[in-house]
Amino acid sequence: MMFDYDCYKGSPENIKDVVLEENRILTRKLAESQQSFELLKLVHFDRSINLEKLNDIIIGCTGCLHSMMVYRGMILSNLKPEDSIYQQILSQIDDLTQGDGLTVFDKLFEDITVMCYPVSVSQINQEQDEKIYIILMFPKRLVNCEVKDFVTSFMLVNDVLVNIVISREKMVRLIETDPLTKLLNRSSWNSTLETIVRHPDSFFILFIDLDKFKIINDTYGHQTGDEILKETGHWLRSVFREDDRVFRLGGDEFAVTGKINPESAEGFYTKIQTLNEQFTKALWSKLQI
Repeated sequence: MMFDYDCYKGSPENIKDVVLEENRILTRKLAESQQSFELLKLVHFDRSINLEKLNDIIIGCTGCLHSMMVYRGMILSNLKPEDSIYQQILSQIDDLTQGDGLTVFDKLFEDITVMCYPVSVSQINQEQDEKIYIILMFPKRLVNCEVKDFVTSFMLVNDVLVNIVISREKMVRLIETDPLTKLLNRSSWNSTLETIVRHPDSFFILFIDLDKFKIINDTYGHQTGDEILKETGHWLRSVFREDDRVFRLGGDEFAVTGKINPESAEGFYTKIQTLNEQFTKALWSKLQI
């Protein structure tokens, strides 16, 4: 029988240091596992967590200075677009998002190390060939192999977190979207009303229906009626502000709501009075009936 005596050659102090280091690594991994489990529970059950909030969670968990999430042409970040770091990253975004795994960039900044990681989006959540990239920025003096290993392991957990949020947002869109017009539906209208009436800001509510729509439907058929409803939804989205919410309540009934400054309410009312004429011209220019 052969014995390996090399493990006994070190001094008691060296052996103690090795054991302490191994215990420290094990303790850190156990803490990371517990943190991952708690994160999964939090993101799964807290429906208010979207990708923007998840980006803030990434900063807190990794200890990085800044984080940027590149998704569907948007950039979610704790940095402001006018920040020089943001601008520098933006100018290099194509080069940063070429890798298939964790990629480290040490030469972009004098005192910052940049790490970029592509999120593995499940096929159920993918729309075409979309990809999500997480870009993290750390103080260069603090980055070592242990930090890189931690980021790599955390991003595996983050893959799950991102897919949870995307799945939830996709499900909400399906539940709250009218399939014909792609506007928000009555279910979304009910939840929106509950929210805005509890909010202190002033708001407007506008109800809209189509005159003689039943006659058009009966005369020209449901296909033409559907086209009118779709064109109505498209037109309403185009004439109201981006942050206003447009709904199809059912049939030919629509609603719009949004914030309003009481001091400019008279101007808003004047605009509403011209909508009927604008809509008639826009609709008849596109539909041949």
